[in-house]
Amino acid sequence: MSQKALRRRLFLSALGAALVGVGQRPAAAQSGAAGATRAPANTADPLRFVGVYTPHGCAYELYKPREGFDIAFENCTLAPFDDPAAFGKSFKDRLLVLDHVDLSAGMEAGTVGHDAPRVILTGSGAHGKNASIDQYLAAEQGLGRNTPVTSLVLGIGDPRSDIGSNISYAAGGTPVPKLIDPSEVFDELFGKPLTGKARAALAEERRQGRSVLDFLQGDLAQLRKQSPASERTKLEQHASALREIEKRLSGVRPACEPPFPRSSTSFARFKAHAGGEVNFDQVTNVMVDLLARALACDLTRFSTLFLADLSRSKLYPELPDDIHGGVAHRYHAKDGKSPGNPETWQRLALQNRYSYSKLARLMQRLDEAGVLDHTLIYASSDMGDPARHSSRHVPTLLLGGAGGQFQMGRYLELDPARGTPNNRVLVSICQAFGVNAPRFGTGSSAVVSGRLEQLHA
Repeated sequence: MSQKALRRRLFLSALGAALVGVGQRPAAAQSGAAGATRAPANTADPLRFVGVYTPHGCAYELYKPREGFDIAFENCTLAPFDDPAAFGKSFKDRLLVLDHVDLSAGMEAGTVGHDAPRVILTGSGAHGKNASIDQYLAAEQGLGRNTPVTSLVLGIGDPRSDIGSNISYAAGGTPVPKLIDPSEVFDELFGKPLTGKARAALAEERRQGRSVLDFLQGDLAQLRKQSPASERTKLEQHASALREIEKRLSGVRPACEPPFPRSSTSFARFKAHAGGEVNFDQVTNVMVDLLARALACDLTRFSTLFLADLSRSKLYPELPDDIHGGVAHRYHAKDGKSPGNPETWQRLALQNRYSYSKLARLMQRLDEAGVLDHTLIYASSDMGDPARHSSRHVPTLLLGGAGGQFQMGRYLELDPARGTPNNRVLVSICQAFGVNAPRFGTGSSAVVSGRLEQLHA
C-alpha cells in the first residue's frame, strides 16, 4: 500500500474513532440476526425503542404480581407502575411482566453474573460479534437514518465500556461508549444557542466540513474498490461515520424545545467514585427527561440507559453505602430448601423499586408528550438471584404501548423448568419493528430461538 493510501486510511480510522466520542456512532452491516428482511416502515407513527439496564437482579418474592395482576401490594418491586399519586396515573396497562427469562447465550459462554450486561441486548456472550438490538435496528437496518441522532447511549455515573458496564454494542462486538454528563447530552440533542460571530463561524465551519466530506466520500469509494473483503466491514463503519457527520453539519433540528434550560442540567459532580453518587437521583431524573423529550421530538428513535444502584447515594438512610455487598450479596431467596429471609427481600426490593420508579418517570414523560403508545421499553438485569450471581430468571419488563405489537397489561409466566432464552424476546422486538429476523444473537440459544408468540397481540 502506498504512503498516500496509508495516510488516507489512517485519517478515515481517526474520523470513525472521533465520532465515537460525540454520541453519533458507526455500525457496520453485520449482525447476529440471520436472514433478516424488513417490512416498509410506518413513518406516520414510528416505533421508538429504549433498552434499560437495572442493577442487582430482583427480589423475586416481591417481583411476581399477585392474582388479578396486583402490583400495588406492600413492598412489591413493580409498585411504581401503579402509583397515580407519584406519576399522575397508573401504567400497569402498559406493563408486560415476563417471568423465567434466562440470559442463555451468556450462560453457554460463561458470560454470567456481573459480566452479563453484555448479553441483555446482544443475545451473545463476551466474544459475540453482532450488534446489540438498538444498534442493529438503528444503524444496520437503517431505522435511525432519518433522525438527527441515530442512537443515544446514556449511563449514570460510570463511563466504562467493559462488558459489565455496557449494554450497547456496534457490529463487530465493539462497545458503544455511554454519555454520562447531562450537559453533554443536552448539547448533543439541543445544541447551544448561537448569535452573531459564533453563528457565522459555524456556517463557515459547516461549509468547509462539507467540502472535506465530499472529498472523503470519493476517497472512500476508491479504497473500497482496492480493499480485500476482510477490510470492508471497517470501511462500512467509516462510511457510517461520514453519514453521521453529514447529519450534524446539516443542522436540521425539529422545532422542539428542550425540557428545561441548559443550566439546570449542570452538575459539578456526576461520576461514580468521585463524589457524584449524592447527585445520582437528580442526574437520573434529568437524563430521563432529556431522553423522553428526544424521543418525543423525533431527535432519535433508539436509545439505551444504564442505570446506577443506590451505593453511596445517601438517598435511603436504612440502606448501607455498599448496595452490592450489603444488599445484593446478602439476598436470601426462598426456595425448596429454605424459607429465605424476608428482611433481605425487602432491602433488595427497595433498590428494585427505585430503578423501576425511573422507568415509571420515563413512561410519565412519554405519555405527557403523546408518544408512549408508540414506544417500546425493554428493561432487564444481568442476574436473577444476585447473591448467587445467577443469570437465570432475570427480571424482564416490556413497557409502553409498543405500537400495538404486544399485548400489554399482564404477567406472562414462561417455562419455569427450562427457562426461556432472552434471544426470543429480541427476535420478537425485531419483528415488532418490521424486521423479520428468525434469530438474534449467537450460540445454540440463538440458533434454536424464534419469536415468543405469547408476547404478540
